[in-house]
Amino acid sequence: MNIISVDLPWREDKKGHRTLAIADLDSNVKITQANDDNELLELLHKGAEPGSIILLDIPIDGCDKLDGKHFRPIDKAIASQTLPTLPASRAGSRGKRLKALLERDKREFKVYEIYPYAIYKFLAYLKEKGLLGCLNIGKFDTLLNEGFLTYWPPRYKREKNRQKRLENMEYLYWLLTDTDTGLNFPKSLHYPNASSNLAQLGDEYDACLGAIVGIYFANNSSYACIVGDSKSGNILILADRWLVERLRSRVPVYQLSEKKYT
Repeated sequence: MNIISVDLPWREDKKGHRTLAIADLDSNVKITQANDDNELLELLHKGAEPGSIILLDIPIDGCDKLDGKHFRPIDKAIASQTLPTLPASRAGSRGKRLKALLERDKREFKVYEIYPYAIYKFLAYLKEKGLLGCLNIGKFDTLLNEGFLTYWPPRYKREKNRQKRLENMEYLYWLLTDTDTGLNFPKSLHYPNASSNLAQLGDEYDACLGAIVGIYFANNSSYACIVGDSKSGNILILADRWLVERLRSRVPVYQLSEKKYT
């Protein structure tokens, strides 16, 4: 099996902007692009292996149960931890359709929703506190604190000033290539410079962030958690003991070590 993280537009008719980060269990990552959904599905079916984990950066479950509302319970729970989300209602049934198409494959893919910004903020905060290496020790611990709620990592997509955005993307580049993060790039990850297509580069970095949580999940790390439920919506994120307990007061949280929803 392998892990394929996909950054994609919420609108099906939007061309381009479909980026795949394909990783193995040793955290070797390669990046490829698709121009539309047909090409995306073709790449997924060709690149995936039996039992592969496929991660989609789009709301999947629960969007059809909003009844005029814009945010699912999982979106509200995440936002309560200063991890703001876009209205899931904008995605419609696109994520659910893609998941259904992928799950028809007899190789039994496992398809999950991800939220790259949540992964980014978690990793950036740990790096800020010198705790990034703790994720690989094996012990499930309390790494975050109340400071996480007021911490805002450098904005790499929504920053309007290009020079500042370039600097922020350099920060994310070094985070993704940090040895404590654990990713390996046989073909070097693109480094941001003045001539870079920053929008495309942001998509690549988002796909890589998704690959990180997928690798942790595939390797049975307690820091990889599924938050929410399959009916109203759930997301695969990275969380420590502190964040798990805060989220658990609002929505179910599933950890591999527990073998069930709690």
